[in-house]
Amino acid sequence: MKYNFNTFGLLSFFGAMFLQVQPTLSFAANNIAVAAVEANENSEISEVAGRAPYYLIFDQNGVFLKSIENTGQSSRRGSSSAVVDLLLRESCKTVIAGQFGGKMNSQLKANQIESYERTGIAKDVIKSLGSGK
Repeated sequence: MKYNFNTFGLLSFFGAMFLQVQPTLSFAANNIAVAAVEANENSEISEVAGRAPYYLIFDQNGVFLKSIENTGQSSRRGSSSAVVDLLLRESCKTVIAGQFGGKMNSQLKANQIESYERTGIAKDVIKSLGSGK
């Protein structure tokens, strides 16, 4: 009887710890990616999403986090798949570019990533999205 009580106590303890940790395990950032011509936040937004040389990653508050070279830029086919994989790895729920192709739009929708077509300087467009423009 004492053995069963100790086992139950341990299971209850670890179960309670798991329930406290679980919400942080499912946390996902809502970063914003911007297709860019250069690797800095003052860059022009790239005209084409799949072939953009860089992707700039901003957090949901508009703070610039980093730039990532688009490995799909030079591929003959499948650049949209490479970009969507990059966006998912970086926990991006929003992407901004000059234009999106049909394949890319389909893949973005399938992965529940919002897309916006914009032109201009990356950091300025991020600020305007934050203010609801």
